[in-house]
Amino acid sequence: MAGGRALLSGPRSWCELLLARRFGIQNEKRNVTLCSQNGRWMTENSLPKRSSQSQDQRSTLSNIAALVGAGAMGMLGLAGFAHADEAEHGLQAPSYPWSHSGWFSSYDHASIRRGHQVYKEVCAACHAMSLVTYRDLIGVAYTEAEVKALASEIEVEDGPNDAGEMFMRPGKPSDHLQAPYANEQAARAANGGAYPPDLSLICKARHNGQNYIFSLLMGYRDAPAGISVCIS
Repeated sequence: MAGGRALLSGPRSWCELLLARRFGIQNEKRNVTLCSQNGRWMTENSLPKRSSQSQDQRSTLSNIAALVGAGAMGMLGLAGFAHADEAEHGLQAPSYPWSHSGWFSSYDHASIRRGHQVYKEVCAACHAMSLVTYRDLIGVAYTEAEVKALASEIEVEDGPNDAGEMFMRPGKPSDHLQAPYANEQAARAANGGAYPPDLSLICKARHNGQNYIFSLLMGYRDAPAGISVCIS
């Protein structure tokens, strides 16, 4: 402050400065922010200007530092995601060379047919597929005639009839695959308190889908000699 007055460049008065600060009015040509240098108050326009080369160098260094920092944070984020994913889903299942995983590949219909047979003879004793109907298998594993024959093997409660009573009828292709238990409580009671999951969307419900399921089904081994495994 020299003589109690601020050294301002240009005709801008104290009144104009206060109005600019009060209402946020910006000068299009220069910045009127007061700065102190060597005990004198002046606008930023009055300060010595840095060379453009120095500013370019500082800008380049700042950009490099920002990129390095972003890369480091990205690597840390990926590492944290991997640890969180492993904690939630367990160890990563191996990736198997599925014949249907290519761009122009398709499912092996004979394999699907064998898979349905395994489900019907083994898995269906505990697990339901309540979202799958018999007609979903047409053109995938069976013909329409075969699906009608499969559906007719079950009996489905339907009704009411004209007398207001429920009745049993042979299954139709539009019927859902039957569940092994009437409700969740019955399923838990038959399995020691555990609830067998529905297998309709099991590949989508499990991390790494088909690889996880294949590893689970094929990963059982006999206990080593001298080791007794207790099943509670």
